[in-house]
Amino acid sequence: MAKYDLLLKGARVADYLLGVDGAYDVAVAGGKVAAVEPEISVDEADKVVYLQGKTVLPGIVDLHTHISDPNGFRMLARAGVTTALDCGGPMDDFLEQAKKQETGINAAVIQQIKPGSTVSSDDPGCDEFRDVLHKWVSEGALGLKLLGGHYPLTPEATARAIQVCNEEKAYVCFHIGTKATGAGTLRSFREAMGLVDKNHLHLAHVNSYCRGQVLGDPVAETLEVIASLNNNRNLMGEAYLSVFSGSPGKIVNGELESLGPKNSLSMAGYGGTEEEMKRAILEGFAGVVAAKGDDNVVLKGEEAYEYWRAMGTDTTCTFPVTPGSTRFLLATAKDETGRFVVDAISTDGGAIPRNFIVSKGLSLVHLDAMTLREFTAKTSYFPAQILGLSKKGSLTPGFDADITVVDLEARRPVMSFVQGDPVMVDGV
Repeated sequence: MAKYDLLLKGARVADYLLGVDGAYDVAVAGGKVAAVEPEISVDEADKVVYLQGKTVLPGIVDLHTHISDPNGFRMLARAGVTTALDCGGPMDDFLEQAKKQETGINAAVIQQIKPGSTVSSDDPGCDEFRDVLHKWVSEGALGLKLLGGHYPLTPEATARAIQVCNEEKAYVCFHIGTKATGAGTLRSFREAMGLVDKNHLHLAHVNSYCRGQVLGDPVAETLEVIASLNNNRNLMGEAYLSVFSGSPGKIVNGELESLGPKNSLSMAGYGGTEEEMKRAILEGFAGVVAAKGDDNVVLKGEEAYEYWRAMGTDTTCTFPVTPGSTRFLLATAKDETGRFVVDAISTDGGAIPRNFIVSKGLSLVHLDAMTLREFTAKTSYFPAQILGLSKKGSLTPGFDADITVVDLEARRPVMSFVQGDPVMVDGV
């Protein structure tokens, strides 16, 4: 009987925790990384995969996804992701899609807090939050997602929700915004700093709060956010690398139901009514996400408008509103010790077609904005530890054999494994 179940041979291997970046072989046994050495004999493994010209990384961990819609799990798997957190569910839809798509990736969910749906109003008390939290955690959720940038609570209720989750040692994520400050902007971010107190909190896509809407300068806003995060290490932040935001396009009583798309539309001079959304779609500013087979794509123009109408407007829409300067600064900013201020690179993707951790993240490596080892820190090790997955996020022997193989020059994932079992090969 062979010593190893699987041997990945001849690749470049990079890993933050292990401290390597060079030519190594990686051996897997019993679902764990068994050895990372310059040379391991092929005679010691049941299966050998030759990976000359490729790069082996610890499996990609995406801290912010939306995979409760059709195709989301498949799209993440094709993007090389091995572990994902669905930020918002709804939980029943998440479980349905997990069973239906059967991709083999690791996934967890936090349940959304939406006034009139999962909570009674926009101002619930602590007892209601505690009851809601217990209900969803008992059914398998890790905690709660506050949808302030879409469906806000009062500032007081927002603070109560964060406090309750911390008291109960449950996960809590906040898409910043309240009834007082509206959809997430720098103004909302400043408010959030006062609501959190010393509690722990996952701040969703911090790039969304630095678009220049308050100071008129995205760079100035980004630098303020970086300084605030650096002074509040109880907060965990992630940011994505896509220019596109993603928001519900549903119309209720002639207006967009969510504050998110209204905020994005306002940046291009559109209003938040049904007619203004129609105009934004037909003029090409807004895109509409549609399922095409086992993939989701962004439609534009007349085709997008017809699909939006056919779906009763209940679709996800995208808007090109995230400045490049903001994305670059948040991905690369470090404190005085050399630690990244924003902990992770995420996508806010999954079923929304912007799963760019590998493609755009490796562009930062090519640009020498970060090393390949640092890339694995922000896309694997740090997010895994934030989720409490102490044996994921590294190729250190004894860790789970969750592995992503990439073509570094083409900046694309070519293969992935979860606990040593193949999940994706060349996009399939």
